[in-house]
Amino acid sequence: MSFKNLHRKFKNTEFSDKEFDPISAFETEGTKENTYLIPEERFSEPIADYSELLAEVNSLNSALAKALSNLNLYQQQAIFSKDKKLLLSAMVGSGKTTVLTYKILYLHFVKRVPLSQMAVLTFTNKAAREIKERILSFYTQSVIPESTELRYFGTFHSIARQLIKEHPMLEKLGFTNSFSIMDQETKDDFLQRLILSNELDIKYRNKLDKRLKLYKHEKQILYGNMKNTDDLPELLKLSQKEKQTNNLMDFDDLISVANWLLKRQQIFLPDWIVIDEFQDCNEDQLQLINYLSKENTHFFAVGDPNQSIYAWRGSTNKIFQQFVEDLSCKIMRLPFNYRTSGRLLEAAASLLQHEGNNLHATRPKGNKLIIKNHFDDNQEAYYYVQKFKELHKQGVPFEEIAILFRTRQQIAIFESIFEMEHIPCQVIRKISLREQTALFWLQKLLLSALHPNDIDSILQVFTSTDFGCLKSGKRMLTKFYKFSEATEYKTKLEAFADFLKCKYPEHEQYIILAYQLIQFPSFLQNKKQKDIYDFLALDVFLKPTSVHYKEYSTDIKNALYELNYYSNKNYFGNWLEIYQAAMSQVNLEGHFQINTGQDKTTKGVHLLSIHTAKGLEFDYVFLSGANTGIIPLERKKAAYDHLKEEKRLLFVALTRARNHIEISWHTQSNAWNAQEGPSYFLNSIPSSLIERIENNTEKNVTKNIKKEIQNRSEEKWTKGSKVKHPKYGKGIIVSCNNQDVVCDFGKFGEKSFASAWAPLIKI
Repeated sequence: MSFKNLHRKFKNTEFSDKEFDPISAFETEGTKENTYLIPEERFSEPIADYSELLAEVNSLNSALAKALSNLNLYQQQAIFSKDKKLLLSAMVGSGKTTVLTYKILYLHFVKRVPLSQMAVLTFTNKAAREIKERILSFYTQSVIPESTELRYFGTFHSIARQLIKEHPMLEKLGFTNSFSIMDQETKDDFLQRLILSNELDIKYRNKLDKRLKLYKHEKQILYGNMKNTDDLPELLKLSQKEKQTNNLMDFDDLISVANWLLKRQQIFLPDWIVIDEFQDCNEDQLQLINYLSKENTHFFAVGDPNQSIYAWRGSTNKIFQQFVEDLSCKIMRLPFNYRTSGRLLEAAASLLQHEGNNLHATRPKGNKLIIKNHFDDNQEAYYYVQKFKELHKQGVPFEEIAILFRTRQQIAIFESIFEMEHIPCQVIRKISLREQTALFWLQKLLLSALHPNDIDSILQVFTSTDFGCLKSGKRMLTKFYKFSEATEYKTKLEAFADFLKCKYPEHEQYIILAYQLIQFPSFLQNKKQKDIYDFLALDVFLKPTSVHYKEYSTDIKNALYELNYYSNKNYFGNWLEIYQAAMSQVNLEGHFQINTGQDKTTKGVHLLSIHTAKGLEFDYVFLSGANTGIIPLERKKAAYDHLKEEKRLLFVALTRARNHIEISWHTQSNAWNAQEGPSYFLNSIPSSLIERIENNTEKNVTKNIKKEIQNRSEEKWTKGSKVKHPKYGKGIIVSCNNQDVVCDFGKFGEKSFASAWAPLIKI
């Protein structure tokens, strides 16, 4: 089957929304359960010995041969395979990234395939970075490949960006190869500015991105309770025109624009296409793969259909089924799990019924899975306080403990109680640059200089609450547009610099900054360039007398170091192109730590959603609040495919653990859609693998917990009182009642807490 046919089949896949009884559907085995089961006869089994091939590798690269000799036969089989098209079904914890990396090294060092003739596509920057680092570790310092050879190693979005930059037809779309990339928050600002400046009538602005996608794909304008149409089509037209005028693209544009260009002219046809996490591909990504393929292209994809949990992003596990039907494709597997102990892996595999029968544990049987009942999430949180203190005394690091949640809303109460009880914890989530005041301003500052028509970044620089000089709003925008239209300017940055000079001459330092930003590209071209920090005189705007000066100054200098390091090691071209590429990477990753990933300095128990936990592992895993209605998450139209994915999501949760899994459910759940009793998914797990602990609230809640609950319930908060929070610092209570207390923490804004559990100390 060609990728073109696969793409067409994938596009035409229909998912039924017919109503059915979800519990009985899962309690009855049938043909539906095996819709993507790979038949045993489709798997190619390894031979007994690969010693001859290992000897060949050893004659060319002894370090690689030594590494390959430590792999099992299934892993060696995939690496040594000569098949033109190979799909590797890699079970959880089976070393898929290792196999993928060694496959690339084997092709390069032994089969002499140039790295420049490979396209290696991943779904996360972390995976792309890890693959590159492992590859480079096999080179001596003198022969490290040039960055141009690895420019098609990365995420789908980063490779799409590279293809767009190199495509000769880009200008026909109204863009240049120096285009800037908008992250989601910048896109939101961009759209809100268009609505404001054009006085558009747009309903459901908080759902604007979703509404635009529905309109583009399905021509749906009405949304929610709307009875009449609004200006959504006009907004879409204006945004497309504005993007072209300002040379901007958002994340969704990257792959769609790359596909549009490659459909008309294919500019890169690699000998090998290598894909990680293949089960997560959506329609647009499959189309991109198709446009990178030629008749003789070799294809090597690694994935696990049991971990297909991103249907809401357009992926489907049925992609594996299409390859099973394609007899020209070789199907191999990695069946050995090196992570999870025997009983726990068997319990997780039982959720998949026939699909899990290829999982084989390599570790001892270990403990049973524990299912424990708690009265509610408050009691559960205090149970964890005591449990984790005991584990820590026994030598278990807090970092080896994780609590997983189906929804992010479940996390807040645990974070509050842990902080109050001095249990170190880290909520694993992506911290946006907008939440980091100085770095967000630096991002907009550099984007303004590198992309001088990016009016949204320019406005963010000079209207910043912390570092700017102007007040944002329609009045200022109208004033600027009227001024810029009166005189023709090459760029919006030049127009804004003159606008400041003429209309706001009192802001002398900001006028100087605006003209320095205009000179920034010339500054970068100068080989004797000074430090960017000094060139832009950033100290003036960070205010050395400010209480946050040291923090802000350090953050910005570290960020500039990351940009310089990335530019020297990873990219090519003149300095302007280098910095544009570096800033594009910042926008793609959402942070400035683009060389080694975000620095996770926070220590403690991990609190994270199941989706966020994918790819991670811990010694101790606790799955919180697993009531029916939460797992599976209740939907108004719960189609069969949704419930199948929810079951795979539970499988992912259980296979994060190495040695201990404990699942809780609540007698009285605080989650809005939770039902009574534990998830019916747990009925799939054999009782011989489970230890059930029923809970009597009065007996199991300790005296200390009872006392804490009583003290917190009786504590009186008063409006206007000064308080201190362990994370947000000093604040003032702005409102309170028996249920909630709301505090204003200045730059952190207002935060709400449950009155009985607020981690606040009165000053």
